[in-house]
Amino acid sequence: MRLKAIVLAALASVASAAYWMEEMQHQGVASFNPDKSYQVFRNVKAHGAKGDGVTDDTIAINNAISSGNRCGGGPFCNGTTTTPAVVYFPAGTYLVTTNIINYYYTQIIGDPTSMPVIKGSPNFQSYGGIGLIDSNPYLNSGTLQFKATNVFFRQIRNLVFDTTDVPGTVAGLHWPSSQATSIQNCIFKLSSRPEDDHTGIFMEEGSGGMLADLVFYGGKQGAQFGNQQYTMRNLTFYGSKTAIMQLWNWGWTYKSLNIYDCEVGINMSSNAVGSVTLLDSRFVNVQTAMTTFRGASHVNSTGSLVVENVDYVNVPTVLQGPDGPLLKGNPSGLVHDAGYARGNTYTPNGPREYEDRDQVYFPQPTTLKQNGKFYERSKPQYESYATYAFLSARSYGAVGDGITDDTAALNHLFQTAANTQGAVAYIDAGYYKVTDTIHIPGGVRAVGEAMAAVILGAGPKFADINAPQAVVQIGTPGEAGRVELSDIIVSTQGGTAGAVLIQYNLNPPAGPSSTVAEMPPSGLWDVHTRIGGFAGSNLQLADCLKTPDAAVHADAKCTSAWLSFHVTKKAGNVYVENSWFWVADHDIEDFNNTQISVFAGRGVLVEGKRVWLVGTSSEHHTLYQYQLLNATDVFMGQAQTETPYYQPNPPAPFPFTRIDTTLGDPDFHTDCQSVQYGANTTINSDGSLTLGGNPACAMAWGLRILGSKNVVIFGAGLYSFFNNYNVNCSTLRSGENCQARIFWAGPLNPGSGFSTSTPPRDTGAGNPGKFVMSHRPPFHSNKTTGSTGETADPWVQVYNLNTVGSVSMITRDSKDLAGWNQNLATFANTLALFHY
Repeated sequence: MRLKAIVLAALASVASAAYWMEEMQHQGVASFNPDKSYQVFRNVKAHGAKGDGVTDDTIAINNAISSGNRCGGGPFCNGTTTTPAVVYFPAGTYLVTTNIINYYYTQIIGDPTSMPVIKGSPNFQSYGGIGLIDSNPYLNSGTLQFKATNVFFRQIRNLVFDTTDVPGTVAGLHWPSSQATSIQNCIFKLSSRPEDDHTGIFMEEGSGGMLADLVFYGGKQGAQFGNQQYTMRNLTFYGSKTAIMQLWNWGWTYKSLNIYDCEVGINMSSNAVGSVTLLDSRFVNVQTAMTTFRGASHVNSTGSLVVENVDYVNVPTVLQGPDGPLLKGNPSGLVHDAGYARGNTYTPNGPREYEDRDQVYFPQPTTLKQNGKFYERSKPQYESYATYAFLSARSYGAVGDGITDDTAALNHLFQTAANTQGAVAYIDAGYYKVTDTIHIPGGVRAVGEAMAAVILGAGPKFADINAPQAVVQIGTPGEAGRVELSDIIVSTQGGTAGAVLIQYNLNPPAGPSSTVAEMPPSGLWDVHTRIGGFAGSNLQLADCLKTPDAAVHADAKCTSAWLSFHVTKKAGNVYVENSWFWVADHDIEDFNNTQISVFAGRGVLVEGKRVWLVGTSSEHHTLYQYQLLNATDVFMGQAQTETPYYQPNPPAPFPFTRIDTTLGDPDFHTDCQSVQYGANTTINSDGSLTLGGNPACAMAWGLRILGSKNVVIFGAGLYSFFNNYNVNCSTLRSGENCQARIFWAGPLNPGSGFSTSTPPRDTGAGNPGKFVMSHRPPFHSNKTTGSTGETADPWVQVYNLNTVGSVSMITRDSKDLAGWNQNLATFANTLALFHY
């Protein structure tokens, strides 16, 4: 009770206090850094920055970032997890005269209650860098310091980037980036002088990622984006010449985009653009909302576009093609687009080139929406909380050195946080070794430090492949409640073949309504699983070197997880954003990022109801990356996967050879018997495919949807780059034959439903026929399954599916439907819409 009273008093006095991060005691450690004096938290003012808008703070800020022999600043380090840092900016204006160079594994965080300004001086000069902050500078060799597809675990939030005084060409931020990275709650103030060329964010490479809650003012381009895939939410542009220049992509999802008073909204006229998905957005006083290179006679799948629930106010041209307007707007009024698609479609057979606004292809799952838009929620930063509300893991007895058993201490911390109104469990940076399950009850709020707060499952409790156990259990089965968790990593150490890294069991609290407004979901932001490839994991190069020349080999000490993330069958109502469920393909600590072989059975398993997976990735699990099993009401936004590099040596499911039918494990022996092989990939008379190139079938699924209903996927990138560590299979020349199949959708029992009959079509394997649909039957029959009123026929809707290395892009109820050679686009193959 005394602690409860202290916390409540602290909350009441917060108005006169600084942001809690600035005032709290910082006890975080870099557990596997040999320098025990290494400092995780750095306040730039403690390193000499003034923040007065007059003093040149460049050197002081760069010192705050680089001190402690960190990874960056030259070609001597390609990545490490041993030097994490939080670089904190108190309120103020920080004048800089050249680039601030960001380092690997860095969180740059400003005070959200009074956002600090990074202001470029009139004499600002770039010396090899790009932008006020350069997160991956170019070396003298002309290459980026860090390989962009290996830039992980970094964040920037709560900053204002001001380039208005800088003449010429400049960017606010250079951000080539990949998984587990984010920019949140930042403002970019850019010059709009005709002689200047300013952009807020310049991103040209990587495999990301998440951007959210950003505002751009002015600039020749508000932002320039090029990356394999990205999810971007709540970006707002005012007065840019071009709001977004889409340089290239395989797949991109924009949600809640707001563009005002710009000449062009999204310029996707590069033929290197694979697909763009746009939903819940608004263009106001924009001359041309979008431009595309894809004209009326376009013959491949590049430039695929899907739009849902977008308003155009005073917009003369909605979509401009190479030969003129493709979609006209209203120069002095409103045009509302409930749904529009342009690209190849499978409904379920195809391909057909589709370009229309047929609303039956845009179902409205109200249970996933709030105020007519798909639900979204930003990572909490607890701006109104006082320092005393944060309960430190180390103050509660946890050591975090990666050696001491911290199980009891963490369980005590989370139970106290659940019982204390207004408390937040603060997981100081460190590796918290646990030998039994960590229980996080409903009601817990928890935040980690530096994305280096790691819960490390180890020991015999998690070792039995036939008796899986949760490392972290969020709620007990049947428990009601909600949690908020952010910036926490769950990992394993050594041979832990029975480890379920995160098990989510919570149900919504009982109430009269199922609306999101009355029953908001739990939230997990930047809650990652990381299996192997880091210091302290005992799953590095010296332990788990790849073995491409050893047939069907899997080292028991490198078999280190049974399942990464599980939403159990009676659980649900959870929002997950920017989480990466990663089985390491390489050793981050190794200078050459040498490949390793680490085995983990299953990626993300969703059995529950009402789940949002926003900007998530799941990679290198043996059986599958994502599986929806009897799930209901699921939103996925730009989900991304990779097949294990070692497969098919050993083939799936090895070493997880025991099939768990209760969890819908794939039976590769049975499933692969339905593959039809031939000399070339062609369409058969029943709409199914014969697969050419003799691709391996016993390979991990990127995505399986079994017996699930009301599933909507706005962008998916399912990639298979390797066969037994050989990358040649994923090229166009090879026939994209790394694996036979990658995406399965159908009932629990193959062959039990979902007819593949379809109207007449072009059955050749060449270019798809043009098919513009205006009237189609609705998704659902009028039959119901009883008193619930639910429709008898479920639906699954996938927009902008992009695959690499799989001969079949879609397998529906054991039949392969979409061939890679029918949907040629960029390096990835693309189709705009799949429905059953």
